[in-house]
Amino acid sequence: MTSNEKPLILIAESSPVLAAGFSQCLRRIQGIVPNIREVKTPADLQDCVKAEIPGILIVNPTFGGIFNPSDWRNDNNAPDTKIVAIEIGKLSRQTASLFDEVISVIDDMDVISQKIKALCTTESDLANEKETLSQREKEIISWVVRGMTNQEIADKLFLSIHTVITHRRNIARKLEIHSATGLTIYAIVNKIVDIADIKL
Repeated sequence: MTSNEKPLILIAESSPVLAAGFSQCLRRIQGIVPNIREVKTPADLQDCVKAEIPGILIVNPTFGGIFNPSDWRNDNNAPDTKIVAIEIGKLSRQTASLFDEVISVIDDMDVISQKIKALCTTESDLANEKETLSQREKEIISWVVRGMTNQEIADKLFLSIHTVITHRRNIARKLEIHSATGLTIYAIVNKIVDIADIKL
């Protein structure tokens, strides 16, 4: 899915405030011109899906009772739809693992943009893309190499732990560095941290 296409993004959320807020955030993402629709009830969702299968479904995990992504894909013959959970309160690890991504209501615009772009990006896009780290990713690297856990970083930056994990996954993909030692060397060489700040 490239930036020239208009993927259908459905927001399934009964709260008009949350639904409108997510719509506005999605419209502000640079490089993506999404076709956004909001649905307030399970019946509205089914009617919408009959007309067009969404590329991305952003849904409250309690929508219509308990929303099961696997069952929904099977029922609607939509194996390729990416399903994103709206995190209002802290989701259990088991619930979060059912979804392709989790977006918290406290995520900032940079995080939301990264998550949605990652879902809209194909492998061929990644092969042609030369990415640089965002300021937030550099900040997270600086705390990782200082020895902080994901939860400690989340608490310090007022983010959800899912957001920190997503950042770390994006950092590993962009840099192709998958070890703490490699990340530490990168951070020192690129002056993200001073060697004196690192616990050896």
